[in-house]
Amino acid sequence: MVATIIDGKKQIPFLRGMLAHYLIEHGFTFQEAYGVADRVRRGLQKVKDIPAKEMAEMVRTFAVKEFGDRAVGDGVFWEPTARQIFVEDGENRTLFSQERLADSLHATGLDHDLAHEIARRVEVDLLSTDQEVIARKNLVKQIIQLLKKEGGDAFAERFRTWYRFRNEDRHKPLVVLIGGASGVGKTSVSVSLANQLRISRVVSTDAIRQIMRLMISPDLMPALHASSYTAWKVAGAVSMGDTHPVIAAFREQVMRVGVGVKAIIERALEENDSIIIDGVHLLPDLIDLKPFLNDAVFVWVNLHIEDSKQYAERFKRRGKQAEKRSAHRYIENIDTILQIQQHILSIGKEHKVLAYENTDFEETTQNLLMHIMDRLHKAFE
Repeated sequence: MVATIIDGKKQIPFLRGMLAHYLIEHGFTFQEAYGVADRVRRGLQKVKDIPAKEMAEMVRTFAVKEFGDRAVGDGVFWEPTARQIFVEDGENRTLFSQERLADSLHATGLDHDLAHEIARRVEVDLLSTDQEVIARKNLVKQIIQLLKKEGGDAFAERFRTWYRFRNEDRHKPLVVLIGGASGVGKTSVSVSLANQLRISRVVSTDAIRQIMRLMISPDLMPALHASSYTAWKVAGAVSMGDTHPVIAAFREQVMRVGVGVKAIIERALEENDSIIIDGVHLLPDLIDLKPFLNDAVFVWVNLHIEDSKQYAERFKRRGKQAEKRSAHRYIENIDTILQIQQHILSIGKEHKVLAYENTDFEETTQNLLMHIMDRLHKAFE
């Protein structure tokens, strides 16, 4: 929920970037400004509407508490600044936004702080001139030049690729597949990527399996109605030659759910929409993507956690966050889950699927963003 500032007849949504920009203009550093803005935002989490005077006083209070008597003006950060820069693209004009630019830079895998610092410097450079309108192509050139200097050629090229993907109508959609065993953080990473890449379709194979369960009786497909790591215990789960029953039952479940995965991909491509799919039921030898390879840019990765103790701790944290997902059943089956993880990684390696150990969420997301940009760049070439 975003708090709304009530200023007379005007209703202005609170924006962290707007407040940070105001503080920077009053002599705060980038880190200081965003630190204060973050604290104010947290203070407004349960607030729906706030009068203008209270909002201004809140800004002054947080700033004084952190930095003493440093001047912060009247605290009315939502009023338009003396100068605004418009970005022109053909007949369209939009207001330049430091926050939106920082988000675009971060989407290329650039470090969060550096992304905001570069966006701030771009705005300062724009305001230092007399121009009120800048052509989008010239702005992009300016951003790329600064990126080359501060981040290197690779990040500059990734930004150029991201800009092209976002602004060209004629390009293939992006399909990101994130595999891995239960509890490695697939869903959290998927949601983060979707926010960064502005992809509205995010689907879990667990959701696909749940729909299939409603349509197909347990008597017909018993393995479908169990967890990936307990499917081998249900009636009907048998070994396939020398394959261990755990893996045999898991692969049977993957084959069933894979039908739904391919249907979801096919529908997205028909509508020319990008999509992210995450789940344990993603094995490249059982989900044939060859019919779709000419219609989309595919990025397939696997996440994993090698340390069993760290794995167990993650299940405990997840159990506290979601009451219906008891940590005990995961921990009791940790050996089976690790066995499935090894199978996923082994099949992935055979099919050249990149694997990332997800011990640091931010680092994993950043690495995946860079990998996706590099994959898009190769596709454009």
